Amino acid sequence: MRTRQIIAAFLLLIATTGCTTVKEIRFPDGTIDYLIACDARLGWNICYDKANEVCPSGYTTIFEDPGFNRKELRIACPGAKSRSN
Repeated sequence: MRTRQIIAAFLLLIATTGCTTVKEIRFPDGTIDYLIACDARLGWNICYDKANEVCPSGYTTIFEDPGFNRKELRIACPGAKSRSN
């Protein structure tokens, strides 16, 4: 019984931590955005948590795309040049 609980907890940990990717986007004019992709089956909070890790002083949301297979959140950090749409 205890083994099942440990395995379940481990699988949950993998599912929630391995589903988010961050891509830095640098533009020729020096602006930097970050594209955060998260599993569409999970809530937006996973993307927002990762955005807070990338920009601990806060961030500006450029766009959110709920997508079919994954959610995408594009952000810019304060203090860095940001690109507006």
